[in-house]
Amino acid sequence: MTDNRTYSKQASYQDKRNVLNRAHLIEPIVRHRIQDSLFYKQHLHLTNEASILPVIIDQVHYLAGMDSSGRPSPFICCLLRLLELEPSMEIVQTCLDQLGYNEFKYLTALMLIYIRLVGSSDLVYTTFDKYLSDFRKLRTKLKSPIFNEKGLPINYRLTYFDEWIDNMLLQERVMDIILPRLTPRRNLVEKGLLEPRTYAVRDEIEEEEVDQSKNSDDEYESDSD
Repeated sequence: MTDNRTYSKQASYQDKRNVLNRAHLIEPIVRHRIQDSLFYKQHLHLTNEASILPVIIDQVHYLAGMDSSGRPSPFICCLLRLLELEPSMEIVQTCLDQLGYNEFKYLTALMLIYIRLVGSSDLVYTTFDKYLSDFRKLRTKLKSPIFNEKGLPINYRLTYFDEWIDNMLLQERVMDIILPRLTPRRNLVEKGLLEPRTYAVRDEIEEEEVDQSKNSDDEYESDSD
């Protein structure tokens, strides 16, 4: 007698963050090219949590992953080294609060993508919310140059911090790195782990409505006089 029962199969998802070596969050082919690069061997090979900061500040001046020739940028090289060192969240937060926001914006961008790779979903949302109204400019190096009307190559484009944050929240791949899956924000809000997102536009509208109501009240009073 044959068994006609059907079994439903559901694809299991293994969280990328649950790895013993966080450097494995970067795909092997990209990781090996970074470790074999001259920049990594010259500037990062023997760095620790303290000595890597001057390297980031002095050498990282744009966002980029791998170029069209497979050469890694200083940005992604420093990211891999951070994943190898696995600094604590206290150190990362100190870099964001005391160094990154005021002067070294690429250090901030680097620490934020590090949090995006290794942090829990509620930590990612809580940290990123602080930078959604940050409109500082960031240079992004194109994978391949484009040419303008005069035939001159353009190697960089400008982006902004809020766009950088949105990319890390919404896209599956950023700077040639596959990002871990995030728990939807509404699920965390329903569980009480996260506050609902507030929008700067909504606050501005509410302020305008308050100002308009005050002006209307003033006009009414002046007419009554």
